[in-house]
Amino acid sequence: MLVRPILAAALLLPLRLTAQAPEPVTVPALTPVVIRLDEVISSNKHKPGDRFMITVAEDVRVGEVVVIPAGSTGEGEVIHAAKSGAGGKAGELILAARFVRVGETEVRLRSFALGAVGKDHTNDALATSLVAGPFAMFVRGGVITVPHGTLGTAKTALEFKLPGVSVAPPQSIESTTGGEDESKTD
Repeated sequence: MLVRPILAAALLLPLRLTAQAPEPVTVPALTPVVIRLDEVISSNKHKPGDRFMITVAEDVRVGEVVVIPAGSTGEGEVIHAAKSGAGGKAGELILAARFVRVGETEVRLRSFALGAVGKDHTNDALATSLVAGPFAMFVRGGVITVPHGTLGTAKTALEFKLPGVSVAPPQSIESTTGGEDESKTD
């Protein structure tokens, strides 16, 4: 009977269409990526080389195609950390985003340097030393703390190809009102 092979082919056709991988999309170097820090980083608790988790905060698109979905995770690194010190020396902290994962691909990042310096109290220490002598060395500078959830923008380091996820363009207001012309009178 010819009906069974045709029916079987008709049932397999949707499987063949969905099994195809999406076309790879070229993502240019220096494409902006908005990331969020997933933990608190502090100048008095972290040291250079410490790694921390980051998450992509917004979909990264090339045209209408999402290439790096929001929620993709990766790692950042503490580049420089200096504790606040005696004599009013301010704390220092420089962070860098290293990569985010998209499926099995590690997308290298660059141009993200979240740097901060604590409040410098050296003038306070100097003024105190004139009055209190050696006790001025107990005046401490400010500690830098970058809170959980802090957003920053990094950029992709190189041009690369990723499978894209197609996204329907947003509908206009006119296409969602039902299509009837309300200006007609009966």
